[in-house]
Amino acid sequence: MNNKHVLLKSTPLLIAGFALLATGCASKRPNADLQSAQATYERVSQHPTVNQYSTEDLNVAKQRLSHAEKAKRDKKDKHIVSQRAYIAEQYALIAEQRSILLKHQASIENGKLERTRAQMDLRATEADRARSAAEALAAKAEELQQQVEAREARLKLQLAELEELKALQARNTDRGMVLTLGDVLFDTDEATLRAGAYQNISRVAGFLSNYPERTLIIEGHTDNTGDDHYNYDLSMERANAVRIALANQGIDLSRITAKGLGETSPVASNDSSAGRQRNRRVDLIFDHVEQPQFKETIIGEIDE
Repeated sequence: MNNKHVLLKSTPLLIAGFALLATGCASKRPNADLQSAQATYERVSQHPTVNQYSTEDLNVAKQRLSHAEKAKRDKKDKHIVSQRAYIAEQYALIAEQRSILLKHQASIENGKLERTRAQMDLRATEADRARSAAEALAAKAEELQQQVEAREARLKLQLAELEELKALQARNTDRGMVLTLGDVLFDTDEATLRAGAYQNISRVAGFLSNYPERTLIIEGHTDNTGDDHYNYDLSMERANAVRIALANQGIDLSRITAKGLGETSPVASNDSSAGRQRNRRVDLIFDHVEQPQFKETIIGEIDE
């Protein structure tokens, strides 16, 4: 009896110890996006051209990377760490491209001086050759300027989108940004939106209007009350009701897909009324914010 009593008293401590060990192991698991950002920053920061021409952008990249590393240390959600790491990496790449641009512009100024000397000392054909080289440098500088501006504009747009989705209380998942609307949208066994539901619908419509490239999937879900066929029909009708409400506020139906999943995807147990209430929901799934694709420019090219 004494051994059994000791074992029962020590069991909670053993469970707590195992939980603490599992948490510690999870926090040490590497984050691929953070590792990529660290590697990019390390590569860019070691190049003398960047340190000469683009220290301000490099400092911003360093600060953003510190935020990502702190989020990892603080055991934040992996998606938050990845978002912050991605932003840090983009700023490092901006620093790289801006340094190339500024060095090209410096080369243009040097080219102007050389062209002046050529016009004075060299034959006309040699002067033309120098002018062509300066014009080629100017064209390259313009191209790099456009790339830097495009990258910055896209990054600002992505940050604005993430802030708006955060304000809507959407959460980042592997499927995209998901906004869950509970069963407050509809009366029991009904697929007609309540009057109070249109405030949330209007906020979603406003976001979709601001970002016309963004698409949306609407999923209707039910609890396990009733038979499968009835629940599927009810979930489909509710998803369509939200879709039509968004269309009535000016959103093109081609951007919105409605699905009814019935009781097949619960997020809680249906054994309690609280669990069934969580399962009666409509999920709005916004597609992932796409990362911009830019042609990589190798710093070494400018030294050729």
